[in-house]
Amino acid sequence: MRVLLYSKADCHLCDAFHFELLDLQSELGFAYEKRHLQEGGTLFAEFDGHFPVVDIETTDTAEPIRLISPTSQRQLRAQIRQSASLSSPAGTH
Repeated sequence: MRVLLYSKADCHLCDAFHFELLDLQSELGFAYEKRHLQEGGTLFAEFDGHFPVVDIETTDTAEPIRLISPTSQRQLRAQIRQSASLSSPAGTH
């Protein structure tokens, strides 16, 4: 499983999600990357100011699962755990 966090400058929720994802990464062992987007970029415009955005890529889905703000840390944690259990062989971590 691979998790990608898209963040922007001065986004306290983005920072909170980053630390939440680092905790989950150490627990569940997935690949994690944080991308800081600049205003005026294509993805920045696509997200229309709704940050943070999290993409969860698993072997079970053709397209990533995308969580767009407003998403709570609780929802993030639940989705990551669910995705990790689906992408692990025989449901193991």
